[in-house]
Amino acid sequence: MVLAIFQTCQNGPVSQRLLARPKPGASLSPIPFSRIDQYINSGQLIWLDVVTEDMAELDLLGRRFGFHPAAIEDIVDIEQLPKADYYDDYLFVVLHALTTEIDDDNDEGVDTLEVDCFVRNHLFVTVRATEVPGIDWLWESVQKYAHLSANGADDLFAQLSEVIGRRYLEVIDTIEARIDDLADAALEAQPQVLAEVQTLRREDATIRKVLRPQRLVISNLRHQDHPVISASARQTLLDSYDVHNQVVESLASARGLLTDTLDTYRGAAAERHANAATLLTVYSAILLPLTLITGWYGMNVRNLPGAESPVGWEVVTFVMIAIAVGSWFWFVRIGLVRLPALRRRPRAVRGLAAAAKAPVRSYTMLRGTEANGSRSSGPTSDFTDREESVSDSDRANGGQ
Repeated sequence: MVLAIFQTCQNGPVSQRLLARPKPGASLSPIPFSRIDQYINSGQLIWLDVVTEDMAELDLLGRRFGFHPAAIEDIVDIEQLPKADYYDDYLFVVLHALTTEIDDDNDEGVDTLEVDCFVRNHLFVTVRATEVPGIDWLWESVQKYAHLSANGADDLFAQLSEVIGRRYLEVIDTIEARIDDLADAALEAQPQVLAEVQTLRREDATIRKVLRPQRLVISNLRHQDHPVISASARQTLLDSYDVHNQVVESLASARGLLTDTLDTYRGAAAERHANAATLLTVYSAILLPLTLITGWYGMNVRNLPGAESPVGWEVVTFVMIAIAVGSWFWFVRIGLVRLPALRRRPRAVRGLAAAAKAPVRSYTMLRGTEANGSRSSGPTSDFTDREESVSDSDRANGGQ
């Protein structure tokens, strides 16, 4: 008998869809909810996907399939981290899939969405609050390719966990590309670097908060013995663990690169400020003696040197020009100021490509001490040394 959760879904906030295997070896296909009891009694694989946040509807779902009330309560619990609970004949797992959110400034950012999974031998139920691209992709794929649903619900769950993990890999590629752009902008000390680095750090923390426990959950499911998880599902969970581990390690590397980018920006900004301060210091040092001379001769007093001479102002002007030019060339000589014509052409930046193309050097490995006390060298390996030592011991045992 079909309960109200399947009868009132079109009029309420609940939406669900149902897939089942019509016969052994066939791919999953949509079936009407009125035949769900028939497929459950026949032992065919069923996947029920429910999108809801209503507690009453979730209680109906739990009573319909015999799920524990504590598991139903965990679905609506706020900030539920990834975890796995074992029950008598089914498994309850909380995963987090990748999604987006709109903040107060109307900017779109990265967020995670809880995906609750019930895994029984021939029943797989997923519950979520909104659409998840990974679930939609797997939902369409199992209808096209029969081998994706050839095993039980445990293997279907393992494939979903891997798909969810692979969605995070796309974010890692985007983060690495943005870090490369930020590194170039940091060398120029562009002001938007600080805001973008802070945004990436915040999104990195959001993903890292759920990915570490999710990786641990998948690892425990892969190693712990439970009748619901088969050997084929454990192999798929191994692939899922590798994907999650790669994402976690890439996030750690990206966080280090963000720190290096921020240090580069601070160094470039400090160098720009230092150059500006140096230039102002040079101009101030040049203008200081000129200001002293103009202030001295600007006094309204008599008997100043050369004040009564008809060429006095020319002499003073020549002295001021000589002081300015001499001071400028002096600063150039000591390196505080560089003329455009005197600047050296920057040397081409070299990476590690030359080292990668370098020829293999000849090597020497020390062997054991010979009878005469000397050591012989040559391109020998540890295996050869061990083999010779074993032969010597065999000869010694044979001689005895």
